Amino acid sequence: MSEYSAPWWLRGGHLETIAPVAFPPTVTPYPSERRTVEVAPRSNVELHLSVPEQARGGTAVVIHGLTGSAEGGHVRALAGEALGRGWHAVRLNLRTHGGTAAISETLYHAAQSDDLGAVCAALEGWGLPRPYVLVGLSISANQALRYAATSGTSAADAVVALNPPVDLFRVEREIDRLPNRLYRMTYVRGLCRMLDEVRAVRPVPGPPANPRRLRSIRAFDAAFVAPAGGYASVDDYYADASSGPLLEGVRVPALILSAANDPFIPREMLEPHHGAGGHVNVRIASRGGHVGYLEGPSTRRLHFWAAGPVFDWLDDIRGG
Repeated sequence: MSEYSAPWWLRGGHLETIAPVAFPPTVTPYPSERRTVEVAPRSNVELHLSVPEQARGGTAVVIHGLTGSAEGGHVRALAGEALGRGWHAVRLNLRTHGGTAAISETLYHAAQSDDLGAVCAALEGWGLPRPYVLVGLSISANQALRYAATSGTSAADAVVALNPPVDLFRVEREIDRLPNRLYRMTYVRGLCRMLDEVRAVRPVPGPPANPRRLRSIRAFDAAFVAPAGGYASVDDYYADASSGPLLEGVRVPALILSAANDPFIPREMLEPHHGAGGHVNVRIASRGGHVGYLEGPSTRRLHFWAAGPVFDWLDDIRGG
C-alpha cells in the first residue's frame, strides 16, 4: 500500500478530518440509476447504480457513514474510482439516510448488517458481475465487517472497512472527550435532523429531537435507536452492533484501513484484529484523520487518496 502524504496546507488529525467537508474531492460526474431494495417488511434502502464504459471488474457497493448519504464526496470518489477500473458501482443509502425516510418504516441502527446481504442478493438477481465487494466508511465499515463475520460464506465476496468503529463502547467514549466535542455536536445535530425527517412522515416515540437536550450520541441512541431496534438498553445495542468481538468469524478477504491520527478511532482498537479468521488485513496509515485522506496541490484539485489503495488491494486479491 502506498503511504498517504497530506498536502502541506493540511496538517493534523482534526484538520485532515474536517477539511473534506469544506473541500470535497473532485469527481468527474457519472450517470446513475436509482433502485430500491426491500430489507425488511415495508422498509427499503435506496441504491444508485452506475455502469462502467468497459466492464472488466466486479461490483463495488459503497456505503456512507453516520448521517451521510450516497451523495457524499468520498462515496462518489470511491464509486468513481471503481468505474474508472471497470467495476460496476453501487452507492447505497442506508435506512432513513439520504432523504429516504418515506421508504422505510424502521429507523436505522448499526446492527442492521443483514441489509447488506439483501443488497447483495438483489445484485445477483439483477445479474450484476461478481465479485461483490462492500466498501464501508466509518459506522458502515463496522456494519460491513459485522455482516462478513456473522454470515459465514456470505453473499459478499470481500469487504473493505475504512476507519471502522469496531467497539462502539470505546468510540463513544472517545467522541465524548473534550477535544472531540465538534464531532459529537455534528453527529448529534445530524441525527436529530434525520429523526425530524422521519417524524415528518410517521410518528416516532420518544422526546423531541433537540440537540441541546440530547448532548451525546449515546443519549440519542438511548432515547430512540435502542428502543426502536428492540434492545433493552443502549449497552445491549452497542454490544450487539460492535463487530470487533466477531471478527474471527470473517470468511472472506477483508481490509481494514485506518489512520494513526484518527481523532476517535484508536489504532490499538484495530491492530489486534490483524489476521482475524485468517482473512482480516489491518493497515494503518500514519496520517489521514477520520476518513479524510485528501491529497492534491490545492483546494481546487483534490483527490481521495484511499480510493487508490482500496482498489489496488482488490486487484491484488483477484490476481490482478
